[in-house]
Amino acid sequence: MTRSGFSTIEMIIVVILIGIVATLGFPRMRDALDKQKRRSMRAALVSYIVMARSAAVARGCRGSVHFVSGGNSRVWVTACNAQNPAVRDTIAGPKWTEAEWDYRFLAGRDSINYDPRGLRVNFVRTAIKIRDKQDNDRDSVVVNEVGKVIYP
Repeated sequence: MTRSGFSTIEMIIVVILIGIVATLGFPRMRDALDKQKRRSMRAALVSYIVMARSAAVARGCRGSVHFVSGGNSRVWVTACNAQNPAVRDTIAGPKWTEAEWDYRFLAGRDSINYDPRGLRVNFVRTAIKIRDKQDNDRDSVVVNEVGKVIYP
């Protein structure tokens, strides 16, 4: 007489194997998710910097990307109004980085300004360090003296 199904021993072995695989896989998944959040934040910072530069060229006036570093770090982009150049428009942001990505940044300057040609107003290299909640450096974005984004 043959019986179909699984014995209790077979089920326990399968559950133990699933537990071992999950124990080994979860830390790697968490590390991969953290890495993706960090890359996503770096890409967002780069896009804000590029947006400020292109707004300056497109509108023919100064465009700026502003940074507030630290635990409540945020970033936003401003440029002059197309109809009234004396008025500044907020083009993008503010975006709170720790709320969205669980990372914060530490910028070397509080803003980067571009002239209508797309060049930086002050020719100073700026490093933006991306940090985790324990304040360890994890990644960075560097804007060179003429305003081009470079990676270290």
